[in-house]
Amino acid sequence: MSAVAVLGAATLLLSACGNPPGTDGSLTNNWKAMPEAAIPTPVAGACYSVTTDDPASVTKWPAPVECTAAHSVETVFVGRFTGDEASQASAPSSGSAGRKTAYETCATEAKTYLGDDWRNGRLDLSVVLPIALHWQGGARWFRCDVMEYKDLNDYDVVQRTASLKGGLSGERAVGLGCLTVTVTSDNRVDKMIPIACTSAHNGEFAGVYDLPDGPYPSGEAARKARLDGCAPVIATYAGVPNDSELTFRVGWISSPFSEVEWGLGNRGVRCYAHKATNLTKSIKGAGPSGLPAD
Repeated sequence: MSAVAVLGAATLLLSACGNPPGTDGSLTNNWKAMPEAAIPTPVAGACYSVTTDDPASVTKWPAPVECTAAHSVETVFVGRFTGDEASQASAPSSGSAGRKTAYETCATEAKTYLGDDWRNGRLDLSVVLPIALHWQGGARWFRCDVMEYKDLNDYDVVQRTASLKGGLSGERAVGLGCLTVTVTSDNRVDKMIPIACTSAHNGEFAGVYDLPDGPYPSGEAARKARLDGCAPVIATYAGVPNDSELTFRVGWISSPFSEVEWGLGNRGVRCYAHKATNLTKSIKGAGPSGLPAD
């Protein structure tokens, strides 16, 4: 009886090692190989709800939300590093050719998405890169993110419930316009609050002046260069000559971007017209008669 039992067990084991019906004896049975793990690439047009005012500093992003839901950041374009930049051990650093190229791409794509240069709006543009771990895992994308500010003085981020697409075209819902400017006793700008041009105001955005390339300018000479650079912007906007009488027609405020922005390739200075007395309409195209020297 013992011998029979052993032989029976051997038979069962041998049967288990055979090929089941419909198989080829291979452990994979011709199944397709699983795809290699890859870092997900972000998508353009996605919106995110984050609490920071600096998207480039976020290391762990939440899942995207519909742009009709409350959010603070919107991705307007997703690009990809190629060539030498893609072969590096880490993502391109600030000031590098690769990062500047990414910023230029983002600025161009944002203009298409928004309808105008993002710097003409109450907006900020961030170039977001993969974190170090994701770069090492093969991620080579860069994201172009835009957020809206309540104003460009306190930089309070707006929680939006609609897309920014087209926000600088047509009615220019997020465009810079007329402002109420308050100045401190030592002649420094304190507040610049957006207001309708039909309401009493003493300031108005005129445009952006780009400084020449080079090291980030600082000090009194840089301040003068920024002010001087805004003079033709103000004159063109108001439709008056850029001559010795300009300062008797209107004053102006220059607002440069940060050194960090400069390192990305943004050398812009926002230029604002400023009057000592209140106006109730725009000075755009006012001409010498609408903006007399006094």
